[in-house]
Amino acid sequence: MSQIAEFVAALFDYLRAEGRALGRAVGSLVGALLLLSVAAVVLLAALGFFLAALYLALLAAMPPALAALVTGLVALVLAGGIAWIARLSLR
Repeated sequence: MSQIAEFVAALFDYLRAEGRALGRAVGSLVGALLLLSVAAVVLLAALGFFLAALYLALLAAMPPALAALVTGLVALVLAGGIAWIARLSLR
């Protein structure tokens, strides 16, 4: 009977240690996901500033409607490229 009690005690010690390791791993994963989320927000802001700068630069060479069209096409190509990369990564 004492062997069963020792086995159960060892099993609970093992499960407690694995639970702590899992908790640390989950904490690291949550931290990494939080940082990736912040990076994504900053990237979107940078992309917005890039497109605004492109529009303002094109205004010097063409009418506003055409500058907006070219800027929109650049944004569409960027979005299509990102979607293509996402599609390829799912294979």
